Amino acid sequence: MRSLLRSALLLGLLALLGLGTAEAADTHAPEITAQGFDITEVQQGPLGDFGRIRVRFEVPNRIEDLYIKERSYDVDLAKTPETAHFPLFGLDRQVRQLTDVTLNFQNYINEKLDAEGEYVFELRVTDRSGRSASAKLRVRVVAQPQVKQEPGNAAVETAPFRFTRIGASAVSGADEFGITWKTIESTRVIIELTKQKTNAERLVVLKPSDYDEVRSKKQLAHKTRGGDTPTLRLATANNKAAGSVFAVVNRQVPYLLKVTSSSTSLSEVGTTVTLIGEYKY
Repeated sequence: MRSLLRSALLLGLLALLGLGTAEAADTHAPEITAQGFDITEVQQGPLGDFGRIRVRFEVPNRIEDLYIKERSYDVDLAKTPETAHFPLFGLDRQVRQLTDVTLNFQNYINEKLDAEGEYVFELRVTDRSGRSASAKLRVRVVAQPQVKQEPGNAAVETAPFRFTRIGASAVSGADEFGITWKTIESTRVIIELTKQKTNAERLVVLKPSDYDEVRSKKQLAHKTRGGDTPTLRLATANNKAAGSVFAVVNRQVPYLLKVTSSSTSLSEVGTTVTLIGEYKY
């Protein structure tokens, strides 16, 4: 009798522990995250030529609804059968069943916002378990600056970047530039930055002064025409990488990047390394 009672208690305890583990693994809330900027701040750009502005939607279960509303425009990108909505946000199909997706609002802003002013996008994502997250994206459209350009010497554009790697996972935010890195020394958290094997053509290490000197696309092309560097080593702890400048050519597009801050932190899944900065293209 005692043996049967002991077995029943043990089975009950295991079932309880199993249930607790399943619930703990499924408590991650949906997230809406701006890529390379603070979503609480108004993002500004010229009328008809607004730059890239990307927002990531991530859910623990698969996406059930992804709702976008701007004035009278509203759409559920997870369910709408109207394919004309998708290119406005850099998509080619519905996002239902995905666990994460990044939208680029650039096309919508340039096609739909035809007057100067401030506009608000209401964002909401819900997963199949009914959990949701919401946010607001505010943009300010301003008059196109009237700048006379010499033929073939257009000014470079600038945008922010944010790269993050947690442990041995992929470097988020870096695919556009064709770069990745691995940590090779833990004390100063030295990373070895390299090109991805698929599309990146060149990696060029430059002086900090090169970033400010490059004002035109012609100058940018000249800076990235130099020799190829196999690796770039950066110490990232305590903001050590701040001021580092390098250029990459990915899919035949040149980029000039300047790191403005670097940070590291420890967690159970590994060291988190974050590089924040600005790039010209």
